[in-house]
Amino acid sequence: MTDDNRTMIDKDHLREMIEVISGELELRPLLTMIVQKACELLHADRGSIGLVDLKHNYVRIEAIYKMPKEELGSVAHPGEGLAGQVYRDRAPVLIERYGAISTPQLEGMDEDSVVGMPILWRGDIIGTFGIGAGPPKRFGDNDMRMLEVFARHAAIAINNAQSYEREKHYAALKERQRLARDLHDNISQLIFSMSLVGQSISPGFEKNQSEGEARVNRMLDIASLAQREMKVLLTQLQGLGGDTEGSMAAFAVRNGLAAALNRHASLVAPETARIDIQIDETLKLDILWTETLLRIAQEAMANAFRHGQADLLNISLKKQGVKACFRIEDNGCGIPSSGIESPSSTHIGLESMRNRSAAAGGQISVQNRPDGGVCVEVRFTLP
Repeated sequence: MTDDNRTMIDKDHLREMIEVISGELELRPLLTMIVQKACELLHADRGSIGLVDLKHNYVRIEAIYKMPKEELGSVAHPGEGLAGQVYRDRAPVLIERYGAISTPQLEGMDEDSVVGMPILWRGDIIGTFGIGAGPPKRFGDNDMRMLEVFARHAAIAINNAQSYEREKHYAALKERQRLARDLHDNISQLIFSMSLVGQSISPGFEKNQSEGEARVNRMLDIASLAQREMKVLLTQLQGLGGDTEGSMAAFAVRNGLAAALNRHASLVAPETARIDIQIDETLKLDILWTETLLRIAQEAMANAFRHGQADLLNISLKKQGVKACFRIEDNGCGIPSSGIESPSSTHIGLESMRNRSAAAGGQISVQNRPDGGVCVEVRFTLP
């Protein structure tokens, strides 16, 4: 076979390999595929691919092909072994005899011809190839050129896979944050309400039998709602979608925000509290804003009774110009100014309300009222 024919075959092979690695987005399978294809491209016996860890200033071998298992996960600092030389010099390395390296890291391969190649992304080294072949194979200029081209495309594939991993991690983090927010806003508040009602059961029975039984039934109703809310969260966590029909959010969508707020207040508000709910029923809320306002109101209600010791709550939704204004005001003791002003406040509930409003596209303010208590106000454009 002539050199021209071999070059043509190698180019066709290279093109096929580039197409193969371009379709893989999972980093670990991609790296294994890349090093195997690199060895096939160069008709090599074995190889490895390492990724650069800038924080620790070394190359860590992430995938191997027909190499000793102990090589996987090993690290090479600048100048150590083949990977370390490539990392230090940011340049290809071609060595006729692996045993000639000043600090070889592998045994039994002294007579191998080896080639090291940096994997560069936008001028920065992100990884290294280490490819070896025993006698009589000897790498030459054509092998170096082919591996250099392959390394450029490998860099693109690796960057895409790493971006995909970051996006998956970010998406998973956001989902965990959402679930944590729902656990706090829904389940935690309901459990707290159960504890308050539970403490009132004995005094209720001291009054009379029917009063005690009413308080027991109220606690059972709260427990039932908490169980339904938890079921929704668990099915969402398992990625099953879940039946949301029993949740308070689903009740709000079916029956309206005012009905849901009245129902929630009947379950969790202290007996001595007065709650005035004025919702403009002519304002048509979509599902997102119905649930958002419900959850914000639940949190504000819990804060007012639990932390503010309030006994009066006014909740309203009115149209103001082209926007709607949702307001919750209480007559409690208010919030420390540091808790209101700091976006990194340890007040989980305040952060939850801010996050919910922002996610739906609204603007929220939480302020202490001049005459005492707190005013939570959400302004948003009607759908």
